[in-house]
Amino acid sequence: MVFRKVFFLLSIPFSFLYFIIILARDIFYKLNIFKKYKIDAKVISVGNITWGGTGKTPVAAFIADMLVRKNRRVGILIRGYGNDESELLPKLTSNVPVLVGKDRVKSGKEAIENYLLDTLLLDDGFQYVRLKRDLDIVCVDASKPFGNGWVIPAGSLREGLYALKRAGIFLITKADLVSGKDKLEKLERKLRAINPKAVIAKAIHRPLYFYRLSGEDSVRRSEQNSDRRTEFEKVNIGELQNGELALVSAIGSPECFEKTILRLGLKINRHFIFRDHHAYTREDIAGIEDYCKKNKIDTVITTEKDAVKLKGSILEALSSRALVLKVRLEIIENEDGFCNRLFGIYNS
Repeated sequence: MVFRKVFFLLSIPFSFLYFIIILARDIFYKLNIFKKYKIDAKVISVGNITWGGTGKTPVAAFIADMLVRKNRRVGILIRGYGNDESELLPKLTSNVPVLVGKDRVKSGKEAIENYLLDTLLLDDGFQYVRLKRDLDIVCVDASKPFGNGWVIPAGSLREGLYALKRAGIFLITKADLVSGKDKLEKLERKLRAINPKAVIAKAIHRPLYFYRLSGEDSVRRSEQNSDRRTEFEKVNIGELQNGELALVSAIGSPECFEKTILRLGLKINRHFIFRDHHAYTREDIAGIEDYCKKNKIDTVITTEKDAVKLKGSILEALSSRALVLKVRLEIIENEDGFCNRLFGIYNS
């Protein structure tokens, strides 16, 4: 606690400097000193205003599939930080090309040329103002929407709240993990005060089932072809309710993952938490294995984001006991408003 207070106080000057730099960048773009580029496709940004943990990548996959069902030719552009999304997105979407590149103007033009796309999704693109877009969708974590209100490094904000005026849609995620309606209503009022023209919708990440990490590739194949789906790939929640479990995650919001597991009636012995985008090592896995053996824990649960990294030879021992939680994004409030604003960009 003392360390956090000291770190916060030492970080304040750097937060002021960061805020000034971001503010200057925005002014330069407004004055056309910095150039914005327009490309020959509809551009939709899916991002957030805080550092990680809002579930924006599953939202991008969800929107991509919505657009594909409307016969849109969709591609997803990512920067590639941590390399998680480049592996996770193809798994979550239905044959949607995913292009990795820091220069998303360049990769966007290449995507249009190579795949004949009419729509580009920018995963984690809210701060990438260099590319003009037709719609900004901002994901807001209901459990910790703006952190402590400070920009990084003193807080988790990537821009000042004034930036939310650029949003066309606010998608409040993890709405089911907040106790009581007062907090959600207060958040909604704040968003409306900042940007009254934006659509506000609420979403959850609904748990579907568990599947074995060792069978991840077969799960992917079975979901692409329902005729090949087998019950062997899934694990019944009831089988886990009498034992103790360990969780493993390297995500932006590990506490939400933990809440989800607890709400399923499962008992957590320990949660191995690593920093977001952590690259697992043999030493990490050995430490988890050792703890599980000593404490007679035969099941480890992880997220789909972690599953793309927790594979290969380092998991020869752990994969047989590791399960992956399969979730699905679900809009639970104002889905019509969300869809109308999303598909409305094609009428202009």
